[in-house]
Amino acid sequence: MKNFYLVVLLILFLISPVLAQPTTESSGKTFSSESIAFQDPPHFRIISADSLNGKPMHDYFFLVKAKLNGVYDINGGMYEETFNAGKIPVWDTDDQQRFWMDMHQSQVRFRGQSETENGTYTAYMEGDFWGGSKHFRLRHMWFEYKFADIGNNWSFVGHLGQDWSFFGDKEIWPNVFEWDGPSSGVWRREPELRFWFENSSNLRLEFGAAQPGPELYFANNVDPTLTSAQQSVPDFIGAINQKFGFGHLRLTGIYRNLEYRNDAGNQSETGYGGTFSGYVSTNSETDNPIQFQIVAGKGIATYLVSFSGMNYDATPNGLGDMETVPTIGGWASYEHWFSKSWHANLVLGFSEFHAKEVNSFTIEGPRYRAYNTSVDVSIQYFLLNLMWDPIPAVVLGIEWNLGKRANKYEGEIHTEEGVQSSVEESRIANRISFGAFFNF
Repeated sequence: MKNFYLVVLLILFLISPVLAQPTTESSGKTFSSESIAFQDPPHFRIISADSLNGKPMHDYFFLVKAKLNGVYDINGGMYEETFNAGKIPVWDTDDQQRFWMDMHQSQVRFRGQSETENGTYTAYMEGDFWGGSKHFRLRHMWFEYKFADIGNNWSFVGHLGQDWSFFGDKEIWPNVFEWDGPSSGVWRREPELRFWFENSSNLRLEFGAAQPGPELYFANNVDPTLTSAQQSVPDFIGAINQKFGFGHLRLTGIYRNLEYRNDAGNQSETGYGGTFSGYVSTNSETDNPIQFQIVAGKGIATYLVSFSGMNYDATPNGLGDMETVPTIGGWASYEHWFSKSWHANLVLGFSEFHAKEVNSFTIEGPRYRAYNTSVDVSIQYFLLNLMWDPIPAVVLGIEWNLGKRANKYEGEIHTEEGVQSSVEESRIANRISFGAFFNF
């Protein structure tokens, strides 16, 4: 928990008098439905001559946001294209240095909007070349439309398709080269049905349902009777979002029904959680934003970058059932603009995972046999970079990524030295990231 308070203190310490929130092209953040201000407009753009609601009737553009991804791994065995501190191999001892470059994270973006009598209809598609065998991968595909004005300055809007989960906060993203971002970031992409009521004071009340996709840990050496099941209930999400002159604050909640099978048939465990996040501009001219997010819950690990894909939503207890796993995390970032072209970013983050006692399992790595043993995973994340924008469409930079993962097991653990009540192992990984963003 001490890491949680450190992040909160960092947020409170950095917040100062604030004003505007301008946009910037140097970030890798995905576009939203809001108006986009380009210093260097896309070359592939079609704007109709006729207008409605004071806007062009149609406005379409195609943009390539290319990325040269450069990596030099110093230690820690993180031989992947991104720096996910949750994947640091704590039991491995391979510390080979590695130099690597690729272009697979380059994105193609197509956005169109049309004016109607009821307002703006917006659609968006985004993909990259980070799929299997480096083929094209669909990242985002959605449309947004204001269905109705309902009086008292309220409107009803729908946002349907695949996008960043609104359990998180789409409008925050630290300006970094390493595109996994802080290990506790809530950045999951799944199809969702999202609706909201919004008033003239920029208060938004959101609700909807998302593709469930639970990640449950099944292991024959723990309990061979547990298997996967079809999911019959979506993830239900709600959020409150308020914009201010300095940026915005956001509060979200989620309910999940995680289904599995045992000898008695279909079973389920309840998952739930919440987030608090925000964007705070600290300078009226250069923005110098603070961004932050805190997340906590049970059975929500798949929504966190550090645990996604690791099947940490729920684990077997060795007694014929699954149990959801408590997870907590947080991160904060600060970007400082030294001039019109030079800027730097600092990011701190943590995430923690706690699995209750499991009747019997084997600890991966040393292959120790453990009985009635709990598992704690703690992850810490640090990033510092320097960026240079020689022209609006090009960003160059260098970045230091530092991560630490610690595993702790408590129970009856049979090791080479005999039976132990506690076993701990941790590892630090260091990486230098470098490269370029360039738009065309």
